[in-house]
Amino acid sequence: MRQYLIVSALVTAMSCSDFPKDTESTLPRVKAERTFRVGLISSGSSAAADPKVQALLRNVADAAQASPQVEQAEAEVLMKRLEEGQLDLVIGRFEKKSPWSSLVTIGPPLRKLRHGKIEWRVAPAMRNGENAWIALIEREARNVAPEAQ
Repeated sequence: MRQYLIVSALVTAMSCSDFPKDTESTLPRVKAERTFRVGLISSGSSAAADPKVQALLRNVADAAQASPQVEQAEAEVLMKRLEEGQLDLVIGRFEKKSPWSSLVTIGPPLRKLRHGKIEWRVAPAMRNGENAWIALIEREARNVAPEAQ
């Protein structure tokens, strides 16, 4: 029984060594290529001009030791490219109850906005399943905007 517990503990420890893990290896690729692909949603208020967005990109670049390759486009174009793995990160304005939240992971808000009854959040979005990458982005977003949580 004791040997079983020891073997079981070793197997468990070895299986957790790369946790959290990216199903499509986003973070390992970003670190290997030293670049990450970012889409900034251009509709509404421009994410490119937001100082918190720029701070997030700097923090992620430092943490991943990689440079951002940034492009701007409409939300639908960027979110489709994110889902297909052509982008690593999309940042822009999302409704609090965004329909995108079932298709991608929307991270902590960098800023909250309200227009009438609609609450918007300027936030990062990442591909589902890229857990190590998501953890890095969420940590850096919270560092940039702890008051927006």
